[in-house]
Amino acid sequence: MTTKIIIEDHVVPQLLTSAIEAYEIKHKAHLNGKEKSAIETYGLLWGYVLPERHGQNKRIVSTIATIETSALRHEDWVKPNLESLIMKKDFFQKYWSHLELVGTFHSHPYKTLSEVNHLQGWRASNADLNHFPWIHKNLSPELPCMAHIIITIAALKSKGSAFPQSLAGGESSTGFVLSSDYRKFWIKGYSSEAEFFVNDDDKKDANYESSYDIRLDIPSLEKRFR
Repeated sequence: MTTKIIIEDHVVPQLLTSAIEAYEIKHKAHLNGKEKSAIETYGLLWGYVLPERHGQNKRIVSTIATIETSALRHEDWVKPNLESLIMKKDFFQKYWSHLELVGTFHSHPYKTLSEVNHLQGWRASNADLNHFPWIHKNLSPELPCMAHIIITIAALKSKGSAFPQSLAGGESSTGFVLSSDYRKFWIKGYSSEAEFFVNDDDKKDANYESSYDIRLDIPSLEKRFR
């Protein structure tokens, strides 16, 4: 059954500005280090999960996002620090116990619009699709589902503004595309799903898999970018 992912208003600028910073601002490992821009970034989504009930699908609601400043970042990949992820989850559980770790986000930077379209850069890579269930199993194994958002960004040759629209074709329910100034963004969602069962030792166990069967709902996009 389709999982609905809801991104609340104040999460959106956290997602977009982290992608913009990693794309446009040069980064150094130290003062005299080599500068890099157009790199990927990574972060976590926090909120709560509502199970299937009263005829409604499972819903993942993200109310806040945090950025992984310790992640190893590259033009073509990003690798979070597991110690940092565990630390943040423990910290939230102690002081904001009403919030759960409900997902991840990361960016895909591209130099040009044509490159994004040619490579369908708004979509998850095979490495991404393997990472989503791994995170689910190792950090939030008790949840029935988790959300995973990709923010793709590319530079435009001329300044413009395009109102948010759904992705084309069969992906229309899973993401959006919009333009702002000299940037174009694609926002696409995935989920990881847990299938719980009792194993041969009569213990509860689960399989975790990535899923395309989601509906991404970001109510503030049209209000903010129109």
